[in-house]
Order: sequence, then structure tokens, then C-alpha cells
Amino acid sequence: MAVTASELMDELHIDVDEVETKTVQGLIDSAKEIVTHSVTDDLTAEQLEAKYPTLFDLATKNLATSMYYDRELTDGTSKGFQMVIVHLSTQVAIDMKKGSDDDGNNET
Repeated sequence: MAVTASELMDELHIDVDEVETKTVQGLIDSAKEIVTHSVTDDLTAEQLEAKYPTLFDLATKNLATSMYYDRELTDGTSKGFQMVIVHLSTQVAIDMKKGSDDDGNNET
């Protein structure tokens, strides 16, 4: 699974045009980097997305949505985003502690 601009725009009922699609894609790309750096320095965005697709995509969508409606995140990140980051960080930490190197099905 990967978050796409068209998918997020459909969920948010954003009219599709070239400018909005580029804007949303840029926010998704930024959100992926922020999520990754919020969780670990040991894995790339692609690795996190592959190993924890549900949590990674949820965090990405949540943050990209917040940034779409408030580019400056005036009130900070949402409680939903913070909750998902805690869950994702915890899962990554548990897996790293166990030395997990399986097929990527560690997500709970």
C-alpha cells in the first residue's frame, strides 16, 4: 500500500486538477519524510512503508491532511497523528529489539 494523491484527494473530496494534485503529492512526500524521521533513523521511508503499511499510511495520510488544511500546523499535529506515531515507533522499537528480520508481517 502506498498513499497516492488521487486516493487522498478522493477521501477528502478535493476537486482533482493539476495544481491540487501536485500540492497534495508534495504534502504526501513531505509527510512520509516527517513520519520516517519521527519514528527511526535506522529505516528508510520505503522500508517503513513496506514493513508497516497500515500504520505508515495512516500516519502519512493524517499528517498530509493536516498540512493541506493548515500548512503551518498552527496548533501542532493532531492527537490522531501523535497516537499513530507512538504506535509505529513502539512497533519499530520492539522489532529492532527482537532483531526481527522476517517477511515484514510484524504490524499489529
